[in-house]
Amino acid sequence: MKNELKSLIILFKAYHSVEKAVKHSLAHTGINVNEFTAMEALYVKGSLTTQELIDTVLIPNSSMTYVLERLNEKAYLVKNKKESDKRIQIIALTELGTKVFEEIYEKHFSYMRSIFDVLDKEEEQQLHYLLKKIGKKSGDKG
Repeated sequence: MKNELKSLIILFKAYHSVEKAVKHSLAHTGINVNEFTAMEALYVKGSLTTQELIDTVLIPNSSMTYVLERLNEKAYLVKNKKESDKRIQIIALTELGTKVFEEIYEKHFSYMRSIFDVLDKEEEQQLHYLLKKIGKKSGDKG
């Protein structure tokens, strides 16, 4: 009975360790994890509406408003109204935002890769599969 939720405890400990590593990796960059996540989505996907960005990075609407304000203050993104519907805002990285993201990402990627490289390729693929399997099952319950 004592070990029935051992997998849950291990998963939470691993999550907190990785989260701590991400924060450490970004500590001296001038951006926080949510800002980095939003910038990464915009870098990969190009321009997105605010709602598409929220759906992509899973940051709540109230937090996303703050994240976008901070990135806008730093001149890392540009906001434009959609031509066909002026109520919808389109967001994209500026040239400066792209440059800053690329500089941060290169170091961040190397640091995070060094953590995940404890797994070989097959183990990492198995981890993906198992985490998705748990995610889908827990999503069915929620």
